[in-house]
Amino acid sequence: MIFYYSDHSKIEFGFIEKIASVTMQWAVKKYLHLQPTQNSLPPSSDQTPRLLYIHIPFCLTLCPYCSFHKFRFDEPSALRYFELLHQEMRMVHALGYRFDSIYFGGGTTTILPRELAKTIDLAKSLFEIREVSCESDPQHIGDLEDACLRGKIDRLSIGIQSFDNDTLKQIGRYKKFGSADEQYAKVKKAIPLFPIVNIDIIYNYPHQSEEALHREIDTILTLRPPQVTFYPLMYAPGIRESLSKRWGSLSDTQEAKLYRIILERMSAVYTERSSWAWSLEGEGIIDEYVIERSEYVGIGSGAFSFIGDTLYANTFSLQEYAEALIHKQLPITHSLTFPSHAIRQYRMMVELFGRSADREHLWIENLFLKLFGRVHDGKVSTRGTYLFSVMMREFYNGMDYVRETMRRDLKNEDGIIRPR
Repeated sequence: MIFYYSDHSKIEFGFIEKIASVTMQWAVKKYLHLQPTQNSLPPSSDQTPRLLYIHIPFCLTLCPYCSFHKFRFDEPSALRYFELLHQEMRMVHALGYRFDSIYFGGGTTTILPRELAKTIDLAKSLFEIREVSCESDPQHIGDLEDACLRGKIDRLSIGIQSFDNDTLKQIGRYKKFGSADEQYAKVKKAIPLFPIVNIDIIYNYPHQSEEALHREIDTILTLRPPQVTFYPLMYAPGIRESLSKRWGSLSDTQEAKLYRIILERMSAVYTERSSWAWSLEGEGIIDEYVIERSEYVGIGSGAFSFIGDTLYANTFSLQEYAEALIHKQLPITHSLTFPSHAIRQYRMMVELFGRSADREHLWIENLFLKLFGRVHDGKVSTRGTYLFSVMMREFYNGMDYVRETMRRDLKNEDGIIRPR
């Protein structure tokens, strides 16, 4: 599928983007209501390799803007958690599931490197794993040089978020992870150690200027990491008001202008893998693994699985997680079954967001996209890439709402696993 870069100037948050944003907000509110369930993952009825997502919900400190499931690090709980994680993995294997790729998300997945290494080793002993992708932060990159992890991680995704010192101070990462120069040096050192290193960059901070983004991209193009993922800043529903007061309100108009700069600058050197992701070589797993994997299984507290027409959610309480596995039950507490048309609409959005050919062939939706110039002759226009960025942003906001809902009644003790 070929993208056109000749009409960058036409990128804007216009009427079509507004309609798509409002429609996505309506859709996620309509569909993303998980209900308590006694159901568990069904046995696998085929040998199709899927992706295994593994969630590590621990951080040394908690970033104010991060909506992902995490608790403040408690080493005894984390050590016990990895033991339980291995048990859950074996239970999924016994159901007949097969995986060829693993994505570790968090939290801070590298917070206990030796436990991470054991988990990778177990997965490779159970499944025919070809690719392991792991998230990290700048603080823990050095831990990955440990001999126990050497050669075990194929893709390392580092959450840099910004190479601007003022921005790092604003979002509370300067003291936590160091200056922009210090983080640059850490990433530069990591690049030769892994087949693929990705850096995550957030854009559209309130009051971020076009000049500031140009400087960020100048730094990236000098560093030349194998992959770069640009995320628009997203305020999760539960913290939107507080962050708006603290940092300022988000602007869709500014986001479109900054997105245009990203396309113009990055396309000269990198290959666009999705509306957010860029690769020097154009291959390898990316952060939005759902693009290529319509089905996946998630293990760990707060992990999601999507099998068939059903989304499953594991408990977000570490205590409940431990109790379920002690009783030899998968820790699934909620689920949601989608109508077939909604699944096809979701897959269409994800495929076009990820530069894959649309395999759903929904004629009304395709007519809309063609009529307004977002798709032409089966190819996504540059304005189309921005449209799907907006739609994916709203989908992520919807998943943030799901996580907030699942965490709403958690107590402090839910972040601790009691000794056996």
